[in-house]
Amino acid sequence: MRRLLRSLDRALWLANLLNWFRVNIPPRRGVLILLAVLLLMVSLLVHMVYLVSGQNLWLGVCGFSLLHVALIMGFLGVLLSEALGKGYRE
Repeated sequence: MRRLLRSLDRALWLANLLNWFRVNIPPRRGVLILLAVLLLMVSLLVHMVYLVSGQNLWLGVCGFSLLHVALIMGFLGVLLSEALGKGYRE
């Protein structure tokens, strides 16, 4: 476990990803929440088609997956926007 944590501490890709979030997310805090709302609408449409099409299993799995991805994205957007505070434009 310690080896995994040491490798994560030294991971250049993770440092670049965190730096990208630090630079790009504060001016666009609402984008994740907006994308989550759009995914929720798509999930609703997929669930409606699922019900009309006679209970196709793959449509149900796609709708269920979209719903959960949208919820996670929305919660992540709310958490990031709260933690980042006001952007430099405000």
